[in-house]
Amino acid sequence: MTNRWDETWHRLREWTNGQAPSERLAAQILLHEGYKDLDPSHPLGGKDGKKDALCKKDGQQWLMAVYFPRGQKNFDDIKNKFLHDLKGVKANKADALAFVTNQELRLAERQELHKSAGNITVELFHLERITAILDQPKMHGVRKQFLGIDFTEIVTVYRQSVPQIQEKSRNGVKTSYQIDPVAGTRIILGQELDY
Repeated sequence: MTNRWDETWHRLREWTNGQAPSERLAAQILLHEGYKDLDPSHPLGGKDGKKDALCKKDGQQWLMAVYFPRGQKNFDDIKNKFLHDLKGVKANKADALAFVTNQELRLAERQELHKSAGNITVELFHLERITAILDQPKMHGVRKQFLGIDFTEIVTVYRQSVPQIQEKSRNGVKTSYQIDPVAGTRIILGQELDY
């Protein structure tokens, strides 16, 4: 277990789990975001016909493309992969591209990718966006399965710290805590109390 508040971000960016888990994680993210009828190609390997999956959203056929290298790559590498995957939209008679990546994409870089797609609709799921999705309490099972981050471990640690908090409170430190097994635990240590 880790106490690092941004563990999801770090485990995504330093991805070491390989292609199959990245495609399956991406599928869970898209399903969470309202995509339907998701049909994976070959996450365990094999010719995929320039697509990792096909799915539907808002009456359109979407192609899912996944790029999860280990560590941050330069933008040219990301753009080249994006442009390669973009060709799969036409090849598979899809309408749009959902590009899921563990890479940081600055606003200007996102705009450049959208511009390079021409008239093809694109939805970018970049590192910050997928971190925000996975850090939602309702995604705890997916986060645990693919990243090994167990939300219940964190709650257990905080529950174990309650006696320390109570002791501080008895010693004149204003303390507030709330334990919620779904939303997590919040602990606020305040100023010394005047008795």
